[in-house]
Amino acid sequence: METPAIPSQQVIEEEPVRLSESSSSSTSSSVSSEEHPLQTPTILVQDEFTDDRTLLDDQGRPNISRAPSVVAEVDTDTSHAKGFYNVSDSKDVVDLEVGGQLPDWLVSEHYTVGPGVYDVRYSRKIEIDNVLQSATSTFTLGHWFDALPLINRLDINGERNTVTYRHHLPNRRLNEKIRDHHGYAPSFPAGLFKTNPNQTMLIKFLNNGKKPKPDRVPCGQRISTYIPGIEGRLFCQDFANHVQTLDPFDLSPSGLQTWDEINPEFKGYSSCPNGQYDSLTEEYINFTMEIGYKSTKYHFFSITDGEPKGRKIATIWNAPTGWVNNFAITPNYIIMVIHPMLANSGAVRFAWSESILDSFYFEKSEPTLFYVISRKDNDVVACYRSEASLSLNQVNAYEDVHGSIVIDMACYDDDRVLSQLATESLRNPKEMGKLQPAQIRRYILGNPQREAHDVYVANNSFIPSAVSVTSRIGSVWNYVTGSSYAPENATGSSGWHAWMPVVTFEQLAEATLELPQINPNYKMQQHAFVYGLGFHQGSHEEGKIWDSIIKIDVNSKSVVASWHEENCYPSEAQFVPKPIKAGEDKTAEDAGVLISIVLDSARSTSFVLVLNAQDLEVMARVELNKLIPISFAHGTYRLRST
Repeated sequence: METPAIPSQQVIEEEPVRLSESSSSSTSSSVSSEEHPLQTPTILVQDEFTDDRTLLDDQGRPNISRAPSVVAEVDTDTSHAKGFYNVSDSKDVVDLEVGGQLPDWLVSEHYTVGPGVYDVRYSRKIEIDNVLQSATSTFTLGHWFDALPLINRLDINGERNTVTYRHHLPNRRLNEKIRDHHGYAPSFPAGLFKTNPNQTMLIKFLNNGKKPKPDRVPCGQRISTYIPGIEGRLFCQDFANHVQTLDPFDLSPSGLQTWDEINPEFKGYSSCPNGQYDSLTEEYINFTMEIGYKSTKYHFFSITDGEPKGRKIATIWNAPTGWVNNFAITPNYIIMVIHPMLANSGAVRFAWSESILDSFYFEKSEPTLFYVISRKDNDVVACYRSEASLSLNQVNAYEDVHGSIVIDMACYDDDRVLSQLATESLRNPKEMGKLQPAQIRRYILGNPQREAHDVYVANNSFIPSAVSVTSRIGSVWNYVTGSSYAPENATGSSGWHAWMPVVTFEQLAEATLELPQINPNYKMQQHAFVYGLGFHQGSHEEGKIWDSIIKIDVNSKSVVASWHEENCYPSEAQFVPKPIKAGEDKTAEDAGVLISIVLDSARSTSFVLVLNAQDLEVMARVELNKLIPISFAHGTYRLRST
């Protein structure tokens, strides 16, 4: 996969504009709060320079002709591209006008995290006609997952039918650092997903080992209101092993920890932003990935309020080095799914903080592996395999009446979607092609305490401990048998993984669905409904991202409700369940609301959408009166008792 090109903007600038803590201007450093995110920034001219002339041509070379620069008009198309540019923030708490009626039980704090800054402008010196002049270039974060985050807070009061809003860019100092250094090279693995850092290896070496400050680590993959054992009321996490604490009121970073600082046994380069909370045992469960010279270890641990240092549950000690973004839990098991997105170069590039897509490669002939850990025995008890696939988000997992594990995931056939979600691709819909569809798939892992356990105990030492070993075994076997790197090798009767039980999948609906949600009260239980982002009927076309919110009935395998509005693009639709009244065991599974921040491209603005989870009818619509970039990250909420 090629690194997206880093575009440059060539304008004259007297001095780099520094952001103060009280500034409400965009972190692109020269866009005022009154300007639209898509509008070309105002050109600042030195006093002695009397006309507006471009110093560089389109290729970044000195422009000898000095033709007058052209200020582009604001983009007037109705594509999703508007949702992938910088946004400004504000310290003000704004009262919003509610259209419709919020349910009276919905009294909550609602938080989302998503991209806020893609482009950072910086000043550099160039020589023209033997005169040293200042010019401005732009460093662009190259992927949807890499943008510096924006935190949104909504205070919703259904009893009063009111909503207040505030939003904050928590990485202002990192923005300044990027501008000063003309790029960004994190000193830890998994710091970038797909961005050319525009920095030398020397910079990475000099920064290695330094503990970053809380506001210099972009934690934009998940926001949570509670992690047991960790003091605080609001947290953000990244693909690395950072837990960032934020002030829940002004949304500014106040602390930063890594899992190995909490407990030295939780060693590893990276972790998972999507840790799992078990409300029955009040445990927070996650893992760290430790890459050694000959092996990769996945250390699973749990933390509770009563045991804030946590404890190690089990270690998967002989698995391939894969990029893992999710795992699942049931009352008795932890299920670790390692897709064949495997480390290249013996994981050296990953260890040296190269971007994830430069450090991992999708191996279509390798299997998707399902490791099962017994929470009772604190050990790995089984391992299954299936055909190669990729998943960015899982739905749910539970145990059926036979003791088997049922796990539902949003899956792709390969990794094409990751390139389609690069910044350059999202900003140029005509070049993106047709977005790869995600299928909701169901895998059933036969009782892991029976035959699968016996097979694992007898054969687990034959699992290659590193992807380099995997690749060599696969290469030799394909050479001997005369076969190529064919997808069917993943589930074939030969190869290093031949002893593993093979599981197939069932597609739960024809519709594509991403960022799946269920009623959180049904976590680890059998569920009937899955919600998420999809496409309006007939709208899955070239150059379009998800434009609808849909509800799937997994029993009938059909879409039973949907919301769509022309030229609108929703972010994650968070399910907020209706509170259970005293004396009730539970409410109906679809009793609740879905809350999403939606980009209205036609009007170049965004609004908060509140849908009835039963029929996806609009209950309330709240205008934000500004454009908020589209998010692929996970939000959270905290219900208040009244």
